Amino acid sequence: MNYVVATHLARFAAILIIIPAIVPELFFNWFPGLEDRRIGWVLFALGVLVYVGASVAYYVLRKRELARKREEANN
Repeated sequence: MNYVVATHLARFAAILIIIPAIVPELFFNWFPGLEDRRIGWVLFALGVLVYVGASVAYYVLRKRELARKREEANN
């Protein structure tokens, strides 16, 4: 079940990457580079990519675990 924790942490990290891309005004003091809107789009795309990747990994690993448990139950 370690993949559950890892994929949820990756999703959480992706959300933390997406938030400054959506509302950069809140983060200008900490990250002055966000004033350039191109960086915001890169952060947004990176966050979405990480989130989708973690979701796909969770789906694949969950299917594999369920198949393994089903196989063990049949034996």
